[in-house]
Amino acid sequence: MQVEKHRQNRKFENRCWLIAFFSFLLCSCSTDQPLNLVVVMVDTLRADHLEFQGYQRDVAPHLAELASQSVVLLNHHAHASRTGPSVASLLTGLHPPSHGVVNPLTSFVAKGVLAAEVTTLAEILHGAGYECHGVVTNPNVGERFGFSQGFDSYEYIEILTAEEVNRHAAALLQNPIDPFFLYLHYIDPHSPYRAPPPYQDRWMDSTYTGVFDGSHDQLNEVVAGTLGMSESDKAHLEALYDQEIAYFDDQLGALLELLERRGLAENTLLVVVSDHGEEFGDHGSALHGYTLFEEQLHVPCLLSDPRRVEPRRIEAVTRNVDLAPTLLAQLGVSSDESFQGKDLSPLLDGGFFEDPLPVYAQSSLRAVRIVQARSYHADGWKYIAHTLPETREELFDLRADPSEGRNLILEDPARAQQMRQGLEAMFEAMPVVEGGLVQLTPEERRQLKSLGYLE
Repeated sequence: MQVEKHRQNRKFENRCWLIAFFSFLLCSCSTDQPLNLVVVMVDTLRADHLEFQGYQRDVAPHLAELASQSVVLLNHHAHASRTGPSVASLLTGLHPPSHGVVNPLTSFVAKGVLAAEVTTLAEILHGAGYECHGVVTNPNVGERFGFSQGFDSYEYIEILTAEEVNRHAAALLQNPIDPFFLYLHYIDPHSPYRAPPPYQDRWMDSTYTGVFDGSHDQLNEVVAGTLGMSESDKAHLEALYDQEIAYFDDQLGALLELLERRGLAENTLLVVVSDHGEEFGDHGSALHGYTLFEEQLHVPCLLSDPRRVEPRRIEAVTRNVDLAPTLLAQLGVSSDESFQGKDLSPLLDGGFFEDPLPVYAQSSLRAVRIVQARSYHADGWKYIAHTLPETREELFDLRADPSEGRNLILEDPARAQQMRQGLEAMFEAMPVVEGGLVQLTPEERRQLKSLGYLE
């Protein structure tokens, strides 16, 4: 009897040991399971219109809640104030001269193309076993311009609503193959500023009697200098813009809910970032692409990683060109690519860099106006060298003058020379890659015109 009882106890102990062993294996497998990656690109979202960046209106509560649980890069910058070159820098880890997406100044009907020899984030992840899918609403990053490199599917949708992007995302996430990389490019709050009806009454001044309605035609007149803006006009346009942000934010909330409902949130690294900002008379103009001031280049960026318990806010300067190497490091994917960006993992872990990261940016555009300029931002200073429509220089102390209102180019010649040399040294270190040009079809011209890119 005692022998039988002893055998039963041993069986029970062995069963418990096996359960514990297999539970350990399951936990180990889930821990070692590669993270998925979702990059949410919010077109035309300037950083200072978000509450967690100091804005007075709570226009994006879902984004604010996500930021409270994420690593937030408070001083993050783009490398162009146009979508094509900016997104290309994010997806390649290269500055504009080195990825080929530079629009010609000689033609309205041709666009620069992402060079085929350049390796994209999607190509690296695909090689590491990721399923890669893209859904985009801005034709500037369409397949014809080279942006589909490495993606298993890449779809441009012309219905310019965040809800439509979410519908496509939901279909792709119905039965996803892990691990996956999903790039979602939302066009809100890009002009024209026309949010859906439930949002159109928010933050409106009932006493406003001006003519502005957020249309491209009016905003292009401002850029051309044929239509002026009063302070009330600017406030009205910003209210329309904020309505678009609020609409996008609710759809971001729907996307986050979708990831939770599908059981994907706990194993997905989520990035929310923008390609460039927008001007509302900050420097006498409107829209984007024509200048390199901070309202154009300072963009939001946050990383939500389910493995990180503590949220973090990072004050150091960071850049879109740093995201590709950083995301690969966070995903544990090795690459032999020579990125011009820097892996930000030390910052994410609470460390710091000995030397602050310099920011290079450039503009090259023929549209309502013809502009060409380069900028260099380092150690709290910003230098802008214009070559078109005229040759001139600007120098700003961003710590004392964050709105870039006082040009110090004549007052501080030593600093100006230092910044000139910094810009040239950084530029000379970049290999120049020619991506070639694509002549726009009538349909592509129509698509671009619908977003105000062509006259």
